Amino acid sequence: MPRISAARANEQRGRILDAALTCFAREGFHAATVQDIVEESRLSPGAIYGYFKGKTEIAMAIASERHAMERRRMEFALAAPDIDTGLQRLVEGFVLELRNPKERRWRHLAVQLWAESLSNPRLKREALAGVSQAVDVLAPMIAQAQRQGRWPQHLDPPSAARVMVAVLQGISLQLAWDGRVDIERFAVALRIMLDPSSDGAGAATG
Repeated sequence: MPRISAARANEQRGRILDAALTCFAREGFHAATVQDIVEESRLSPGAIYGYFKGKTEIAMAIASERHAMERRRMEFALAAPDIDTGLQRLVEGFVLELRNPKERRWRHLAVQLWAESLSNPRLKREALAGVSQAVDVLAPMIAQAQRQGRWPQHLDPPSAARVMVAVLQGISLQLAWDGRVDIERFAVALRIMLDPSSDGAGAATG
């Protein structure tokens, strides 16, 4: 690959990942080809292979970047001044964001990669890393709610964090099956379930 600036390299890499996300969501991970990504990105095959060895490596890069973004969202929630604001930030970042078509494409791809990870150790490690980082960030928030008397003391924070992750994984799967799921109503229901004292009024205003 000819020498290019770091900014140009980052721009090209981003184009490849965006194009791959579109192709994987539209065609399916297995059916999509590198040629599809070439056409979607409008880059040459050589440019793509200059960054990635193949589809699996591209998918792992997408997942890695998404996990970094999700960690920032969770840390933003954890840094909230109170548990109500923290929960609202979680709902906005992980549920209401599903109104964004790009976010939906990522979740659609995620469902496919979960299935693929059952027989691909590299993808499995990436998937487990995503769950682990969520538990690591969410468990302290749950412990904070316990200290404030908002959640039961006998609740195990890491286990509760896994339940929260499972709910988000579940809505991703349901959306992959049926794009008509009402995101706003789901957000309100989740907000009330996380904090029964809430009426969920702010959950659909992200």
